[in-house]
Amino acid sequence: MSINRLSRLPVTFNKVGDKVKFPAKLKGTIVEKWADYWKNLFIDYRQMLQDLRTDIQDDPIKALKWTIGLTTVYALAKNNPDELDFKDRLKKIHNEVALVSEDCLNPKSYAHLRHLETCYNQNTIHYKSFGIASVMYTSDISESCDMYKAHCSYMQPSIFSFPSRIVDFGFMGNWWNIYIKMTNYDVNF
Repeated sequence: MSINRLSRLPVTFNKVGDKVKFPAKLKGTIVEKWADYWKNLFIDYRQMLQDLRTDIQDDPIKALKWTIGLTTVYALAKNNPDELDFKDRLKKIHNEVALVSEDCLNPKSYAHLRHLETCYNQNTIHYKSFGIASVMYTSDISESCDMYKAHCSYMQPSIFSFPSRIVDFGFMGNWWNIYIKMTNYDVNF
């Protein structure tokens, strides 16, 4: 749609709006109020788009920066890995590790896999998404546990201990800790 057509659109819409008349029996009813609502909404959005166009024409560098920033945030949010991706990656790694002899396994990689397996068995591993990045973290006890320690506010871990409980960090479609720790899982050194 060209700029000329876009600038003529409000005039055309107003002409059509002036031609449409409600019958006398619909005046003052909810139908007329509903039509007025949508008409006013359209006028507001049309004005917003006209203001946006003038802002872009006035400062194109600022508009480019905003566009790049919003596109980047959208791409990061779209590629944010979830818990299912983590479980899938963990299962693939378990299958690959099962094919390697225990004498060839890297002890640190194998210990990390065993720790993750233990956390899943005890139901102490949790997932948290922050929109553009995700975190897998552990807790001391399971959510289904009904011990005193689970309910006492004094025995809850502090916010400062949270970084030490992070197991993995997900960003741009990848879980980075498991990727780093499993790069040389088949090299015993």
